[in-house]
Amino acid sequence: MGQEVNVAAEEIQVRRSARGDERAFAVLVERYKGMVFSTAYKVLKNSSQAEDAAQDTFIKAYAALPGFKGRAKFSSWLYRICYNTCISMLRKRRPEVELTEAMAQTIDGPAEEFRSRDIQTVIQQEVARMPDDYRVVITLYHFDGMSYDEIARLTRKPMGTVKAKIHRARALLRERLLERVGWEELKEVMWK
Repeated sequence: MGQEVNVAAEEIQVRRSARGDERAFAVLVERYKGMVFSTAYKVLKNSSQAEDAAQDTFIKAYAALPGFKGRAKFSSWLYRICYNTCISMLRKRRPEVELTEAMAQTIDGPAEEFRSRDIQTVIQQEVARMPDDYRVVITLYHFDGMSYDEIARLTRKPMGTVKAKIHRARALLRERLLERVGWEELKEVMWK
């Protein structure tokens, strides 16, 4: 019963917002700002860009609300706007992908440190050069630790598509890294 009341109350807030009621929309923003920022941060991996994306998401949502038909839950609709906003930002800005601790390794001396940094830089460059759909899934899976299911929900792609894109992204990355640094260099850094 309590959830039905919340759903009904939210529907009222959405309808009022669609008619231009800014106070009603402020309630929705307050309710979903955490979810929107979290989603944006998972995709963009940058707090400042995530804040920009969250703000853009709410601006776009407010403008599009009169066309919201209610076929999906408001939260799902808002989530999708946020995801699309983030993908657009990635395409425009082409940010470098930061390597996580999973890519860090032990360094034995100055020569090792130099070689390790070189290879990490190459990995960053190659991930950044990947097509957007590959870069996003490989970043979400390997660097952010998201599951296939989480990525499928976020991108609204079937599980099989997500798995295929991750597989293809890995193959492309491996091919590019082998071309640039060779097997021996790559093997030494990756399996230290």
